[in-house]
Amino acid sequence: MAYLPAQRLRLYRNFKAIDAADYHGIIRYFEQHEDELRTLDDSEYFDCAYTYTEALYSVGFYGQAVVMLDHLIEQVFLQNMTHWSGQDILARLLPRKAEALVQQRQWPAAEHVLREYLKLYPSNRSGWRLLRKCLLHQRPPWLRRSWAVCIGLIFAALAVAAAELFVVRPFFRLYDDVALALQHLLTGLALSVALGAEGLHWYRCRQNIRIFAQQTQARNKR
Repeated sequence: MAYLPAQRLRLYRNFKAIDAADYHGIIRYFEQHEDELRTLDDSEYFDCAYTYTEALYSVGFYGQAVVMLDHLIEQVFLQNMTHWSGQDILARLLPRKAEALVQQRQWPAAEHVLREYLKLYPSNRSGWRLLRKCLLHQRPPWLRRSWAVCIGLIFAALAVAAAELFVVRPFFRLYDDVALALQHLLTGLALSVALGAEGLHWYRCRQNIRIFAQQTQARNKR
C-alpha cells in the first residue's frame, strides 16, 4: 500500500512524539505500525527501528533486541552506512548485540560478536572486559570434571569426619590423629583441585585474549 508524503510525515512525527523514556509506548507504537513505518525514508525508518531496539533492550526483551540488532546491522551494510547521528553506527550496534547475548547467557555467540567488534575497534577497553567475561563463563569439560573431583573429595572428607566422630574416637582412639590427618588431607586436596582448576581456566582465558589482541594488532598494522 502506498502512503502519501503527508501520511508518512504524520507517522514519523507521532513516533518521535513519544517520550524517549516511555519504552513500552515506543514498543507498542512500532509493533502496531511496523508495516507503515517501513514505507518511511531509509534514515527515518532506521531511526524508528533503532529506537525500538533500544526500548526492547531497556525493558529486558533481549531475544527480540538481538533479532532487531541483526536487522539493523543488515541495513547498515545494505545502505553502506558508516555514521548515524554523528557516531560510528557499528560501534554502537555490535556492543549492544553482545550485551544482549550476555544477558541471555549465550556466551559463545556473544564471544563471536565481540571478536568481530574488537577487530574493528581494538582500543575499546569495555569490549575486552566483556570478552574476558564471556570466556570465563564458558566452562570447558575438563573444568567441570575438576569440580566433580573436588566435590567427591569433599564428600570423602565428610565421610572420614563422620567416621572419626562416631567410630574412631569412641572405639579406636589410637587412630584418632590418623583420621584427622586424612580428613585434613582430603579437604586440602579438594581446595587445591578447585583453586588449581579455576586458576588454570583464568590463565588460559587470559592467554587466549592476549594472543587474539596480538593478532588483531598485527592485522591492523598491515
